Amino acid sequence: MSTDTLSIPVRTGRSARASARTTEPGRASRPLVEDRQSAPVWMRVVGGVVLAAGLALTAAVLAWPGDAPESALVVPGLVAVVVGALALAARAGFTVTEDAVVLHFRPLPPRRIARGRITRVRVTEADATTYGGVGLRIGRRRRALVLTPGPGVEITDDAGRTTFVRSDRPCDAVRALGGGGRR
Repeated sequence: MSTDTLSIPVRTGRSARASARTTEPGRASRPLVEDRQSAPVWMRVVGGVVLAAGLALTAAVLAWPGDAPESALVVPGLVAVVVGALALAARAGFTVTEDAVVLHFRPLPPRRIARGRITRVRVTEADATTYGGVGLRIGRRRRALVLTPGPGVEITDDAGRTTFVRSDRPCDAVRALGGGGRR
């Protein structure tokens, strides 16, 4: 009796249909509204300059002959490289699905808020002074994702935490969330 090591078992009947269903995106995972924003041009320019300066400083220190006290300058050079790369890669946005709102602030991992936990959603206007700066702003009971000034969506959860996300389509998000949370 010989065995064929290249054979792949084939599912038939009900198990094959169940397998096919799990590979397709579920209704809850399809975005109802999705809005993403990249960093403004000035932030990307500053990020590029800081990245280039950090690379130049690190290269100069590493190329320095012998062991000198200047080798401590590698640390600020590498910090500048990281900060510059983060400024270049910054993106913010959100995705509304049938079961959650997913907040995106690259390079950080996404944050998910279940729609059942959302108590209030509204359109509001914000800029850097509203939340104390640009980027991810975290306060006592509020947080904000602000890269550019303008309208956005303010989401309040059942624990009283408020999250603001800058958006070009805030009304679409509020409409999509209108049936999801308690108002």
